[in-house]
Amino acid sequence: MRVLHLGKYYPPSPGGMETVLANLAEGLVAAGDDVTVLVAGGNGAPPLQAVEGPGRPAGGRVIRLPVQGLLNSQPLVLDLPAALRRVLAAYRPELVHLHLPNPLAAAGWMLLRAGGVALPPLVVWHHADMTRQRVGRFLVGPVVQGCLAAAAGICVSSGALREGSRELRRWRDKVEVIPFGIVPEPWCSIEPSRGPRFLFVGRLVAYKGLDSLLEALQLTPDLEVDIVGDGPLGPRLRRTVAAGDLRDRVAVHGWVPESELVRLMGRSRALVLPSLDAGETFGLVQLEAMASGLPVIASDLPTGVAEVGIRDRTTILCPPGDGAALAAAMAGLLADGERAAAMGIAGRRLFRERYHRDSMVSGLRRWYAGILAAG
Repeated sequence: MRVLHLGKYYPPSPGGMETVLANLAEGLVAAGDDVTVLVAGGNGAPPLQAVEGPGRPAGGRVIRLPVQGLLNSQPLVLDLPAALRRVLAAYRPELVHLHLPNPLAAAGWMLLRAGGVALPPLVVWHHADMTRQRVGRFLVGPVVQGCLAAAAGICVSSGALREGSRELRRWRDKVEVIPFGIVPEPWCSIEPSRGPRFLFVGRLVAYKGLDSLLEALQLTPDLEVDIVGDGPLGPRLRRTVAAGDLRDRVAVHGWVPESELVRLMGRSRALVLPSLDAGETFGLVQLEAMASGLPVIASDLPTGVAEVGIRDRTTILCPPGDGAALAAAMAGLLADGERAAAMGIAGRRLFRERYHRDSMVSGLRRWYAGILAAG
């Protein structure tokens, strides 16, 4: 199959959507498909990059477009409609797969459609609703709904997202659930030392629940945490850590290379994902932690976050925003090394059974084939 993925960014830009997109592109190329990925540029990455698969070094490419600025965290790519038209003509994809939320890309697609351009079938991967940008949601909502209406199919990562999404309410009859998956290496090669430190990985933004994590640390003096990631709350977080009694127990690393994240995973007792609301729809880092043999402490959200693991077997779920419950869960695993080890072993087993990248790609290819066969 020839597939064009229309995304927001692509690694080395960090983030869950970006990691998913890379896993999809590389997995599809490895399966023999011809893949083009069209995204905004960033982080000094080259404008054109090959996507490789085993034995297929030229099976795909990433095209990064120049960015003229940001609007509510969305990259402004003024050339997007024209570039999309050029890419469609050059590579003639059988399907276009749009990753949402990405309202400017959705608008680019709808402009071509309104202009009478002959377009291949559109499918959508709906990663999350727009939950915090109220003005933006009001302005771009009709565009997003137009894309969802025009789509031959929509997929999501969890049943909870399919049932709970406000934006998908009208389209649930054409929504397919395809759980995320990642490659097992380097995570499955980690031999966890199950040290005393906990690990947080994610953007430093309000909905990630960092205030709850700091509250848990202040309630329990024995807890230590490595924080990996960056974002708008980074400066305030660093000031808070440096000014109080947390500076000897909290290390704020920023984004780190994968090799360093592997090291931090290997020395951790558990991953902590204290997110507050539906902005966290899955928590892809849970898969990396489970593959690494770590237990997960996560918020009990009405999203796919709580569906990823198995309650009390691989994952401890806490009420979102409850620093005391988070502290109790962390302290419990710190005190009970045998339980932490058993949960980590169960998590690695569940990862291998359910969340390997090959499972995600196989499900996606079957879904593509059904859509193409339906015409």
